[in-house]
Amino acid sequence: MNLPWVESPFFSDLLLKRDLTPEQREMVVHYNQEGFLLLRQHVSHQLIDRALSDINHEYPANVGEQPGRHQDLWKKYESVRDLASQPHILDVLRLLYEREPIPFQTLNFKFGTQQRAHSDAIHFSSIPARFMCGVWVALEETTANNGPLFYYPRSHRQKEFNYFDIGIEAEENYAEYPQYEEFMEEFMEANGYQRQEIHMQKGDVLIWSSNLVHGGMPIKGGNVTRWSQVTHYYFEGCMYYSPRMSDMFSNNLNLRHVINIATGKTVQHSENGKPIETINTGRFRYAVSHNFTLPVLLKQVVKKVIGYKPPF
Repeated sequence: MNLPWVESPFFSDLLLKRDLTPEQREMVVHYNQEGFLLLRQHVSHQLIDRALSDINHEYPANVGEQPGRHQDLWKKYESVRDLASQPHILDVLRLLYEREPIPFQTLNFKFGTQQRAHSDAIHFSSIPARFMCGVWVALEETTANNGPLFYYPRSHRQKEFNYFDIGIEAEENYAEYPQYEEFMEEFMEANGYQRQEIHMQKGDVLIWSSNLVHGGMPIKGGNVTRWSQVTHYYFEGCMYYSPRMSDMFSNNLNLRHVINIATGKTVQHSENGKPIETINTGRFRYAVSHNFTLPVLLKQVVKKVIGYKPPF
């Protein structure tokens, strides 16, 4: 399928062909309609406490001090890896996407991010599209005071906006990123989407579609924590790339080096089920398949690495 079945325009017909329990049916219908799924008390408090004990010293004492977050602490702490590989969560992801989930990145936070509206699809995408999702685990209670998540229900149904759509060139840093956030906020308001907060208890899990627009509310309670872990998941059988760092106009994709957190193994890019080899130029990775002849590949690499478009 060119889309996950829960995001397919033929979802209603596909649902009739699935043998699901009433609970499973309720979950997939909600995910299809709203773009997210809230699972109450899905992670043990014992595991959460172990993770907090492991990572606490990695963070400053006060909100606003750096580092505000840590990426890929799963490489250092088994507890973070275990949170990203929870069997119950993986089972739900298999239900939603009908492919094997691949946890590939963790982000751990002590304080609320206070992020502006964005979609994860600007950072992570796939071919076929939308085989990516985010999973947010509340490591403590989130309230109106400690910067809870906000989201725009049903915003996942919009197209995946990238830099090219709003006139920004691909970049490796985040210099132009505020323009993207401003565009997303204005687009949500102009199209009648209503921002909603979500308050969660320790052990709750939120799964959201790659294209659901979301962010973090301001922290109102002073120096209050909001411990959380986000894990991003791809799914097997795809090409994995970063739209923000890709030249979407010429279809030069910045392919990602993906490691499955659950297994520790490098994930093979594939196209329509066929494995794809990649070339790493140091700044960009390129696919080598039947669609990429050597001259075309060399042209892409030269253009990206030295900024020159060769006449061949």
